[in-house]
Amino acid sequence: MRFTCISIAYCVLIILATLTGNAQTNPLVQKIESYHKNFPKENLYLILDKPYYNTGDTLWFKSVLLNANHSASTRTDKIYVELFNDAGKFMETRVISLNNGLGYGDFALKNTLPEGTYTIRAYSNWQQNFGTDYFFQKSFYVGNINASTWLLDSYQKLNTNTARKNLDLKIRITNVKNEAAGLHDVEVYLMNDQKRIMRADLQTSLTGVIETQIPLGEEKISGNYSFYIIDKKDQKKRAMLPILLQDIDEIDLQFMPEGGHLVNGIYGRVGFKAIGADGKGRDIKLKVVDTKNEVVAEASTLHKGMGSFYLLPKTGEKYTALYAINGIEKKQDLPISNEEGTAIRIDHLSKPDSLLIYIKASESNRKDEHYHLVAQAAEENIMTLSFSLKSGFTNLKIAKAKFPEGIIHFTLFSPEQLPLNERRVFINYKHKINLNLKTAQESYNPRDSISFDILATKEDGSPLSGTFAVSITDDEQIKQEANEENIGSYFLLQASLKGNIEDPGWYFANDEPLNWLALDHLLLTQAWVGYDWDDVLKPVKTPEFKAEKDNLITGKVTGLFNKPAANINLTLLSMGKSFFVTDTISNGEGRFVFRDLPLIDSAAYTIKLKNAKGKTAAATIAVDEFKAANDKLTINPVKPWYVNADSTMLNFFKSVEKQRKLIDSTRIKPAGNQLKEVVILGNQREKEFVEKTAWDAKFFKKITEDELKQMRRKTLLDLLKEKIPNFTSGSFYADGCFGESARPKRHDFSNFLFGSSLISHVMIDKINTHVLNGKEDNYQENTNNISITANDPDIFATNSFIFSALSAEDIVDITIYKGCNNYFLDITTRSGKGPWIAPAKGVYVYKPLPLYVPREFYSPKYGVNHNSTIPDLRSTIFWDANVVTDENGKAKLSFYAADLPGSYTIKVEGTDLMGRFGYQKSKVIIVDKGEPK
Repeated sequence: MRFTCISIAYCVLIILATLTGNAQTNPLVQKIESYHKNFPKENLYLILDKPYYNTGDTLWFKSVLLNANHSASTRTDKIYVELFNDAGKFMETRVISLNNGLGYGDFALKNTLPEGTYTIRAYSNWQQNFGTDYFFQKSFYVGNINASTWLLDSYQKLNTNTARKNLDLKIRITNVKNEAAGLHDVEVYLMNDQKRIMRADLQTSLTGVIETQIPLGEEKISGNYSFYIIDKKDQKKRAMLPILLQDIDEIDLQFMPEGGHLVNGIYGRVGFKAIGADGKGRDIKLKVVDTKNEVVAEASTLHKGMGSFYLLPKTGEKYTALYAINGIEKKQDLPISNEEGTAIRIDHLSKPDSLLIYIKASESNRKDEHYHLVAQAAEENIMTLSFSLKSGFTNLKIAKAKFPEGIIHFTLFSPEQLPLNERRVFINYKHKINLNLKTAQESYNPRDSISFDILATKEDGSPLSGTFAVSITDDEQIKQEANEENIGSYFLLQASLKGNIEDPGWYFANDEPLNWLALDHLLLTQAWVGYDWDDVLKPVKTPEFKAEKDNLITGKVTGLFNKPAANINLTLLSMGKSFFVTDTISNGEGRFVFRDLPLIDSAAYTIKLKNAKGKTAAATIAVDEFKAANDKLTINPVKPWYVNADSTMLNFFKSVEKQRKLIDSTRIKPAGNQLKEVVILGNQREKEFVEKTAWDAKFFKKITEDELKQMRRKTLLDLLKEKIPNFTSGSFYADGCFGESARPKRHDFSNFLFGSSLISHVMIDKINTHVLNGKEDNYQENTNNISITANDPDIFATNSFIFSALSAEDIVDITIYKGCNNYFLDITTRSGKGPWIAPAKGVYVYKPLPLYVPREFYSPKYGVNHNSTIPDLRSTIFWDANVVTDENGKAKLSFYAADLPGSYTIKVEGTDLMGRFGYQKSKVIIVDKGEPK
């Protein structure tokens, strides 16, 4: 389709008549559609039971994996949900099996966890093709409270009036009873990430106040700063205060021209965003002036620091924005306008039923050739319009009914098929799930049985069958944000936008012009897509990461010179509790697949090759094993709960501590004199080790199976580096216990060491790796206590191979013993075959990450005559991740109230798996017994 627009009406007639023209023959369209076909998107969201947790809590979640068009993903059958600590260190993972895109799981947050910001990340293997920006990620705080807990009320200000910056700090310290920590000698540190910047000894005032001024010098301030306070007399009393070292009178003002850039002589719209020192939007008013100081535009932020204005840039002019912060005038230059180019402006708010699109070109771009405007939604080409810009402009009016609901991505391409301008708009048809939540009564007593009904309907009032998660939390302990992220805001908005979105639920909370204009400002300033046009327009490549569909195992068989081995028989044998055998044959490319394997939560397999005579073939097997995403992620630190403590969060942590103490006090204490508990670690094996292997060995450290499971597929070498801080290799070490041998010295070859002490023995399944070199270990009879390892370089080479060949999943546990000057590793493997671990030809042992079996949420049931003495102070009163409304849109649930009067928030969110989302909150009141209901 090719035309030159003379009038809007004329263009509309042509467009409406030829929208479905010869797009399939357009090479540009073919490239885009080929890319989408080979790289369809998936989006993943987790619903959590509450926004923050205490150590010892359980984090409950429901996962929802959808296609780009918001239908249930049938491409992927499992996802990976990972937990990281506040240092960004991986802790543990859950492999969640999906049914129609839905999955369920939990994390037990151990009592031993340190306080801090934790991050949950979730993704499918297929999503790794698009980078970590496409992963679901959410940070939350895990806290604790005890007698040593400090509460901080703080004031901080960065003074930049002089060349040498100063940080003013005023901090009041109290305990959880609001008693001042008066006259305490404290040690304070200022940290920049992991680097200590400053240390000082201070004393709190009688009212518990620290007031200090910290000189910061003249250097540029960057990084994350924290102020640590430690009680000198009680090291357990400590607190960390995040420091904002940006000038409170400075903001980051960013300008984003519509379509990507301004062009001289073309009237255009400019979005802007003002961000304060805390990373949140700041309200400002600005005016734009030219070099003559004449005002050419004025604007104010509408919502969360975002707004827009119109500008007609001129050749040779420079434009500056003027605004005031706390009465101080600031200046910010606008981006330099292009002298030549094209511009696009889209108005989707003026007309309820139409989009108005204005495309203009500068003189050098006024070509009588095909320009293309491509409109995409949900990874599909909705339409492609071809036209000439010979006259310098094209004005289009397109019916909104031509587009699906949600974000529409417009791109203008040059005749050479290069992307020139991009713009996203949101089409709103008000498609949603209306949720009505109703309890049988207005109020209840503690420990009452409470039932409530859910009615789900479409926007037209007809009943809707959908899948929902229901969480009920105590308002005295859990503070629910008014416009928090929810399933609708995530899939409709956050999954397609880069960067932090403040109060994402606000944009969909009300169907008001203000909300939709603010949403347009958000799209102007933060909209993006998860692919680069350079990748889209190149020849389609093979995806690096495969979609994990069904429970199958795939791989490749190769022979001599790494050539594919075709028509090879392979046998798969399951190991462990579930025994079965199955066969397959490699194809012409050496590829093989075992299909329809049973779902096993902890599977282990042996794959063998058989030739025509039934013997093991001398070929090599490689299984397509899952490779986890790298552990690098952007941590969004959450302010510690004890800084300017919110009363609701304080109640939460106090309630948990109170319940723990009461439970401890009600435990039955044993009669008579109780002996002090003695913990014996591996006593029998240690005795055996001393008698047979190393007479001077004493237990030093154990790396347990639970720890090894968290290391995923790390090699033994990597996990020793991570678990043993002073593990290293080198040639400077002691080689014995007595005399000269006990002194570290330089050797001719390297060995593995703990500090400057030699790792003398590496025992694998009770067999010393010395035997692989034909060496006789006589450590027990050696009067000088000098290990063979110190005298034979071949042993280091052998151990190096073993440390790299063994992985954490091959090992059951590792015990480390310490001698008078040597260390000994005692390793137990799953195979039990000892140090003979070189991979055999024609055999492959495969242990996939185990599927997680979710636990059931415990919800107490109280009878009429219940007399439990243990207090019920739950914060999460009820959780059900698998609530389904029937064909009449109805579901019914019930739960029991806890002990404290107050109110609960019932929160329901979910989807019909066909593009609609629902999110609703309701309240239920709990009154003291005896009060009227």
